[in-house]
Amino acid sequence: MSIETPDTREKSPYQLRREAVARALKAWQEQDPDGADDGPPGQAADLEDCLLDEDLTLMPRSTGHGQWVVEVDGERAPIAPGSDRRSGLLDAEEAVELFLTLSAADEYGQRQPTIRPATEMEHKLALANHLFGGAA
Repeated sequence: MSIETPDTREKSPYQLRREAVARALKAWQEQDPDGADDGPPGQAADLEDCLLDEDLTLMPRSTGHGQWVVEVDGERAPIAPGSDRRSGLLDAEEAVELFLTLSAADEYGQRQPTIRPATEMEHKLALANHLFGGAA
C-alpha cells in the first residue's frame, strides 16, 4: 500500500497537458460574446488564442508513420543553424526541438520555419535512401 496521496504525487506530463487543455476550453467557453469584434463568439481563432495562453500549440495530425518535416522558407531545414546538411524525417520531439532552435537562432525573424507531416512519397524516398544509399 502506498503512503502517497493523490495530492502529493507528481503529475505526469500527459495529465498536466490535459489540465491545460481543460483550462483553455473553459476560458474559451466563458469569453464575453459582446467583447469580440472579429466575429461571432466561439470562433476557432478564439480557441487557438486560449490554447496559446496555456502554452499549447496546435500541430497538424501526423501521418500514419508519425514523421515530420521541418522547413525554412519552403526548403528542408538544416540540422543545426549554420549547417549545410539538411534534416530528414523527424519524430515529433525532434521536429519541435529543431523548430525552436531555428526560431531562436533567427534573432530578427527573417526566416519562416514550419513543421508539417511527411508525405507518403517522402517516407518511400527515405526508406530507399536508407536501403540503397540514395541510388533509388
